[in-house]
Amino acid sequence: MATSQIRNAHQIFIGGSPASSGTRATSASNLVEGELGIFTEAGAVMTEALAATEDKFVVALGRASGQSPLVSGSLSKADLTRANLGTYSARVNQVTTIGSNGTTGSIDVTANNLYYVRLYVQELLSAESDGQKIKHGVFKSTSSSDQQDIAIGLAKSIYQNFLREAEQYVSVEVLCDSAGAALGTGVDDVVFTKGSTKISATDIDDATTNPALAVGGFLRIGTAVTDPVYKIVEIDAAANTATLDAPFREDSQTIADTGLQSITAAAAASANWGIKLSGADLSFGAPDYKYKIARWETQLENFGSTNLSETAGNPGKGTYESIASLEHFLKGFQGEIYRMGAPNIYQPILVADSAVAGGGYEVINLNLNVDKLTGSFANEISPVQISICVPSTSTNCFYALAATTDDITDVLEVLCSGVGISSGDFAM
Repeated sequence: MATSQIRNAHQIFIGGSPASSGTRATSASNLVEGELGIFTEAGAVMTEALAATEDKFVVALGRASGQSPLVSGSLSKADLTRANLGTYSARVNQVTTIGSNGTTGSIDVTANNLYYVRLYVQELLSAESDGQKIKHGVFKSTSSSDQQDIAIGLAKSIYQNFLREAEQYVSVEVLCDSAGAALGTGVDDVVFTKGSTKISATDIDDATTNPALAVGGFLRIGTAVTDPVYKIVEIDAAANTATLDAPFREDSQTIADTGLQSITAAAAASANWGIKLSGADLSFGAPDYKYKIARWETQLENFGSTNLSETAGNPGKGTYESIASLEHFLKGFQGEIYRMGAPNIYQPILVADSAVAGGGYEVINLNLNVDKLTGSFANEISPVQISICVPSTSTNCFYALAATTDDITDVLEVLCSGVGISSGDFAM
């Protein structure tokens, strides 16, 4: 395994959560697994004092017992062109609301109208193109249709359209702004199965607390007006089951009666309704290790002044998926930035951890331009990037360091002072 590259090098060091011994490593050879360090070329551990006078340094990462540490090539302060710290932020999925979001907004009701929703989904979900995939939902109202009919009908249409996909990347929920009431205490735990319209519970029709579940009424999955609702179309008291108007769209689960609410048919008829579309967490892993989130644009046709609200998705920074993608792209520590041949024949064993402490990584990037004299009058400039990734809950990159001085971030601030880094810029 290469420890340095000549041109266009990009190496990634991914720290872990090593057991602390109370003292830090004094050389690269005694780094414990997951521990990061910065050392001089001669192997001495780098301190802030040394960093002020030394020009050359290396980055090293400890591995499992019996394995040699991973060590970067020799790096020079004089070659540094840029350094920054990317603070971890979690992924945020896109959310689109049509009509009521539970607190504000409504759907314009027009008799004998064709309501048409178009979703222009980024095609990168399934291909390497910049094209779009168009999904849609339709509902034809009648002279007696109200907001709940339109919302429920459109949600069913959109849901069924997305069932054609290999992966559910957008979830569909129906919202109602009517305040619900607690279920009868005898109902107890209600069992929901993803994709099924049947639910079950002890004393499903218990009426100890009104309003209880009733045919024509609604069940809210949660206790907030922003939680989804389903219509009750049948109750079998003998079997202690009820039938919803649509398949349960969330993951299978059992919910206590205190985590659910009932809405009467009368209250629902006078309420405002809406549809909520949320991006789902997409599958990630072999064979592609491509990190992506669902993105789409929404177009409404024949909706009048119906509210449309969209919150953009954000892939976040330092997420496990983004770090694992980069690690895979670089073929582990080898720093390969070109994919040649058939890279998926042998899948790499990644260091990036989906259960990383704090949920993600803080990422320090060092950029260097390394000049190599190739002749009497020419230099070859080799761009080099070093990415140092540490769990976001780490207080020091030298994990075994008991004190707060001379940790890796303090040392880097001194080493990178020539490219605009000042005290506190790498603070974690």
